[in-house]
Amino acid sequence: MCRVVLGDARLSLTASPQVHDLLVLDAFSSDAIPVHLLTSEALATYVSRLAPDGILAFHISNNHLDLVPVLARLAHAFGLASAWRLDVVVEPSRTGNSSSLWVVMARRREDLGTIAADQRWKVLGSDARPVWSDDFSNIWTAIRWR
Repeated sequence: MCRVVLGDARLSLTASPQVHDLLVLDAFSSDAIPVHLLTSEALATYVSRLAPDGILAFHISNNHLDLVPVLARLAHAFGLASAWRLDVVVEPSRTGNSSSLWVVMARRREDLGTIAADQRWKVLGSDARPVWSDDFSNIWTAIRWR
């Protein structure tokens, strides 16, 4: 059964002891993103409510910010298997669809199922920049400078 819970992910998950097979976070497409959902403390909450073989999925399409490195650093810090995919729609006006960018994470690579072997999904790299926390984030490092 799929149940959609609307609201702040951290508050909703903290209030419920239930574990989930799949957690989808889709709150990052506007100009003002909820940074508190991309911190080490937030990821700790998500992982604590994730079933042992569960998957976290982040829809991070954004015209102004590149959030892939932010999530890559978090996944690396937590030792999670992770991958990203840009699903490009060639003719959005004809299909009504738009391109989307996704990051998935799981405790083990095999928990990602068919994603792990799918060539369209790329393994996340990491870099030396600090992981975002409730006490530190640097949105300037995520800006797409065009």
